[in-house]
Amino acid sequence: MGNRLSGKVAIVTGGASGIGAATCRLFAKEGAKGVVIADINEELGGEVADQIREQGGDAFYIFLDVSEEQQWIDTVAATVERYGRLDVTVNNAGMSTWESRKNVEDTTLEIWNRMHAVNVTGVFLGTKYSIPEMRKVGGGSIINISSIYGIVGSKGGTSYHS
Repeated sequence: MGNRLSGKVAIVTGGASGIGAATCRLFAKEGAKGVVIADINEELGGEVADQIREQGGDAFYIFLDVSEEQQWIDTVAATVERYGRLDVTVNNAGMSTWESRKNVEDTTLEIWNRMHAVNVTGVFLGTKYSIPEMRKVGGGSIINISSIYGIVGSKGGTSYHS
């Protein structure tokens, strides 16, 4: 176990799988006081929390659709209630579907809005509701994970690439 995150508390969105799950495990390994696995996948999120606890860390899973403001409010409140603080938020949750890979003429407004609700609004909400708690403890870190398509685009994927 390391100690780079000793005493720190983190929320990781999209923490049930992939980069998010690896981030949760690494934060626990580096001594985080608490890791909150925030995701829509209850089964995998619970498994990641169990794995962290089995390795001696402290973690819990919470259902979070990052596009829902009240769920963000509740997630931050549950984190602070359990651990007394929030130091790190990793905005990792994101989505891409076959429908989101269409060109602009074939993209529906529904697909456009859902893509932005998760990939853009979710980051805004996570940042908005994390900052006040981080200020209370003298600062913190907000880490936003992005696709390479945040920098470059292509002829398809209008909603995802925007």
